[in-house]
Amino acid sequence: MYSLLPAPDPKGAGSYGQVTVLNHTVQADPFFTLKFPLKPLVSQGTKAGHMHTAITLELIDLISILLILILLFLGYNLLSLKWSYKISKPYQWEEAIRQREIPANLRTLERTYRDKVRFYTFWFQVERLRKQGVPGAFAELGVYQGETANILHEMDPERKLHLFDTFEGFHEADLHSENDEEKYSTTTFSNTSLEGVKDYINGNENVEFHPGYFPESAAGLKESQYAFVNLDADLYKPTLAALEYFYPKLSPGGVIIIHDYNHNWDGIRKALDEFMPTIPETLLELPDWQGSAMILKNS
Repeated sequence: MYSLLPAPDPKGAGSYGQVTVLNHTVQADPFFTLKFPLKPLVSQGTKAGHMHTAITLELIDLISILLILILLFLGYNLLSLKWSYKISKPYQWEEAIRQREIPANLRTLERTYRDKVRFYTFWFQVERLRKQGVPGAFAELGVYQGETANILHEMDPERKLHLFDTFEGFHEADLHSENDEEKYSTTTFSNTSLEGVKDYINGNENVEFHPGYFPESAAGLKESQYAFVNLDADLYKPTLAALEYFYPKLSPGGVIIIHDYNHNWDGIRKALDEFMPTIPETLLELPDWQGSAMILKNS
């Protein structure tokens, strides 16, 4: 607090004199009454310190705001990831759960599988095949790490399931026929192994693995009838070879589903464009996440 010390008044009472305020002499009225505390004068060094403190606080506030925004952004993305792929569960699926017709393993797969439309498409077709008594085995070309193969096996574990894959990534012989060859390589989808997929699926004796290059890997296979075939080979050459191999063996009422029917995988479209004119069926596009197409064989 400032102390006001009246200076000697050479001009007499009532005249304005001087007061000393912390070594600073200023004019003052002797009748002036100090009614509130005054802030002490601040040196330049102290002012600089206060400015530095203020700037530091402003930076801390700014960083705090940025951190909050980052957390909000991450939270939004996590919620988007969780809800973007959520759809209403089909009534038939919920009814089957109420009737306890869905095993626990399959319910877990339904909760964790990202593409719900694709999952329910598989389930509806497998249920239809069972109800209609369509004979034949299941098969998949392009197993990768075994996710969809595991789903198919859990949906109907009593069906024979044939799984075809190199289990080493794309085969070099298939890459030369792609329009955009440079974006593919033999290391694409190579982070898999036969033993790893076997351990993951942990299936019964109905699951058979056929490692190697397709269709050579199917040589000697005695299976003559198929009810459900899932093609996820991504490339033109193996997809066309699979269509030519499996369609004649497909039971009436059987189904072939071809994954990645979209603009990113030109080879899939090319294979189907060549194959479809040779059969009487119509290609049905499916609205799953990455696009699929389905061939339902006429009965």
